[in-house]
Amino acid sequence: MTFSNSQSRYDFLVYRATPAGIMAAITASRLNLRTALIEPSDRIGGMMTSGLNAVDILNTTLVNGVVREFFRIVRDEYDLPYLPARIESKVALRVFRGMLAESKVELFQKRDIRFVSRDSARIINCTLNDNRILASRWWVDASYEGDLINLAHLRYRLGREAADEYGESFAGRQPFRSMLPWASGYNVSPHTDTGKLLPYIAPVSRNPVGSADDEVQSYCLRPTLTNRPDNRIPITPPKDFDFGEFELFRRISKGIRTGRVASKDIPMMGTTFKSAYFNLAELPNGKFDMNSGPAAPLNNPMLTQGWVTATYDKRQEMAHAFSRYTRALLYFIQNDSSVPQGVRDFFGEFGLPADEYGSTDHIPPDVYVREGRRLVNRHIFRQQDIESGGACRADAICEAKYHLDCKPVHWRANHSGTNIVREGMFFTQDAYRYSLPKWIILPEPADCRNFFSVCGVAATHVAFGSIRMEPTWMELGSAAAIMAYLANQQRCPVDDIPGEAVTKLRDERFFQWPAPRFLRNKLRDKAVSYYRKISGRRDSA
Repeated sequence: MTFSNSQSRYDFLVYRATPAGIMAAITASRLNLRTALIEPSDRIGGMMTSGLNAVDILNTTLVNGVVREFFRIVRDEYDLPYLPARIESKVALRVFRGMLAESKVELFQKRDIRFVSRDSARIINCTLNDNRILASRWWVDASYEGDLINLAHLRYRLGREAADEYGESFAGRQPFRSMLPWASGYNVSPHTDTGKLLPYIAPVSRNPVGSADDEVQSYCLRPTLTNRPDNRIPITPPKDFDFGEFELFRRISKGIRTGRVASKDIPMMGTTFKSAYFNLAELPNGKFDMNSGPAAPLNNPMLTQGWVTATYDKRQEMAHAFSRYTRALLYFIQNDSSVPQGVRDFFGEFGLPADEYGSTDHIPPDVYVREGRRLVNRHIFRQQDIESGGACRADAICEAKYHLDCKPVHWRANHSGTNIVREGMFFTQDAYRYSLPKWIILPEPADCRNFFSVCGVAATHVAFGSIRMEPTWMELGSAAAIMAYLANQQRCPVDDIPGEAVTKLRDERFFQWPAPRFLRNKLRDKAVSYYRKISGRRDSA
């Protein structure tokens, strides 16, 4: 590969500073690959620093290498005896920043890729929006949307496969289901008094069950809340918001208030408060990660539509709409007379955390993009692969464990126009443990030979519903860097690298990596403090 003198040259270039992108960049840097990390915004950490605080780790033994190091540092930040699965955004941000500062990664923030240049089956360079040209030997798409897949003109899939394409039971358009996930016996009319559809409701679909489309599951903002008076900011409504848009939720609440759906108690199930209006997962320091409830959902299919194919500026507009919707919804649950009094009384104790998201009025800045473009390869990871344990040991680059999980794709009027239904949602009772193969992050060699997609993997919509967890994406990001390093060392195509060689190097090289300097200093200070405590010494005045 040849580079012009005007180009900045790298061995490994990562697009987007999501957790997966950060792990890919740090791993590559530690393998002595000159690494660039491109992030269009002024933030890093993706959803783990923007409200997705209840991290979906069902088995901590599956977290390895540099990814395990991240969770070990967080563990020590909290003085815990175990790897944490619930992490405050500001703590995740501090650890990500500390790990990047210890690395030799060159971070380009507020920079975006305008276009990429290719030479046959290899990407050569990219031009940023400030006209700077970066050349690299290896390229990684760590965006949630699969934007670099698109810029590189690689084949991808967006949306749902038909059920008969791969024989998956959850594929394609799903049967209509009630807005409430239990038998309420209560219909919610989709129409206003003038006969128009209510806000956020799509017209009836005549597409048959199991048919394919280009739709993705719904997105949301994932608010962080607190009930600690010393850190709580009251929830106020967004300016000029039309609460008439929530007539759908008022009608659902009416069914709950008439007793057709029990919602008097708000039980603490494990470490999560659950009701028809919210799931509140307890975090350290009196905070809670709020997930959606069915009576007033944070996940909004109508606000999601068009996100993946939108420009960066258009996404900013859409993110603003999500932010207004989310703040209004929190205020609605606390104050609207249609919400049961018990729910209002309980939820009224919560507010926004003063020590999080200060630049965005304490609402998380990033939209939770659960699904975007997915790479197309000759192999496609399917529902059956999830259920049967996945790849063999020789091919596997990491392991994962989660349910098959998809949020609603649509809220619609039913065929008779008498009820509002959800469509597209599925969640399996069982959580499956499975291995992911090396090819899941690689395009077809004829398409591109120096590219990895670590979030938009080569999987079906159904299988992706289990893979799409941040710790799994982080593992795949780190694996991509190791694969690139091994391909360089062995001077062979990356497709020839065995998966077991990746995991072997990961475990030998990174599992016992020394703690970063910022953490060593923190641990030293704790040790000094403890010594002084047990010895009776005090600091001098």
